[in-house]
Amino acid sequence: MAQDDSTPPPQTDAAADARSLWCGRFHGVLSTHSSAEPGFPFGSVVPLCLDNSGAALLLLSHLAQHSRNLAADPRAALTLFEERDGDIQQGRRLTCLGRCEPYNDAQALTRWCRHFPRGRVYAEQLNFRLHRFEPLRCHYNGGFATARWLGVDRLLAQIAFDVDTEAALARHLAGAHADWLAGWCADAAGAGARVAGLDPLGVTLRCGERLLRLAAQGPLADSAALSAAIADKALRPWPGTATAP
Repeated sequence: MAQDDSTPPPQTDAAADARSLWCGRFHGVLSTHSSAEPGFPFGSVVPLCLDNSGAALLLLSHLAQHSRNLAADPRAALTLFEERDGDIQQGRRLTCLGRCEPYNDAQALTRWCRHFPRGRVYAEQLNFRLHRFEPLRCHYNGGFATARWLGVDRLLAQIAFDVDTEAALARHLAGAHADWLAGWCADAAGAGARVAGLDPLGVTLRCGERLLRLAAQGPLADSAALSAAIADKALRPWPGTATAP
C-alpha cells in the first residue's frame, strides 16, 4: 500500500524537547539592538551556561559590540540549535526573547568558570563582565509542523537545583562514581572529567577543552536517583558527541 503523505508526524512534547535543548547547548547566537546602526539587529556567537535558576549566563567583554548594544537596550534574543550533518533546518532550534543585563554574583561566576575555566582570567584581568539572560518567551521548532511559542514557565519547569543540592550531588558523583566519571575522558590526553554542572535533567562534564552533556532519562532528584541512572546506563550523551564508557 502506498504511504499516505498526508499523515501527520507523531506528536512530541515540545516543552520537554525545548528544555533539553536549553540545558544541553553551550553556545548560541545572541541578537541585540545595534547602537551603531539603529533599527538593525546585531548577531554574535557566544558561549553560555545556565545558572541554578535556569537562566543563561554570558561572560561578555566590555569592548564587544553586543555589550555596548545591551548597555543601551537590554532587550535581546538568544538562539540555540542542534548541530547536525545535512539540512540544519531538520534539527531542533530554540529562540528566546528576553532581557540580558549585567549580573554581579560571585556564585554565578564560579559556576561559569566550572564550565569555562579561562573565564576567571577574563573576568579578573581583561574586564569581562558576567551577564544574565532571562528568557521571557520562546519559540521552539523541532522540525516539520512542530513550531510553536512556549511560555517561559514551561521552558524552565523542572530544570533548577539550588546551589547546595547541586554541590552535594557533584561530591557524590566524584566520590562514589569516580571510575565512571573518568571513563568519559579516557581519550582526552590524560585529562580526567570534572563535573561542571548538575540539574534534574542531566549532568554536564568538563572533559579537557570540551563540555559534554549527559541527558537523564528520568529526573535526578537525589543521590539515589543519580546512582540508579548510572547503574542503568540512563545518562546518555547528545548524539554524535561521545560513546558511553
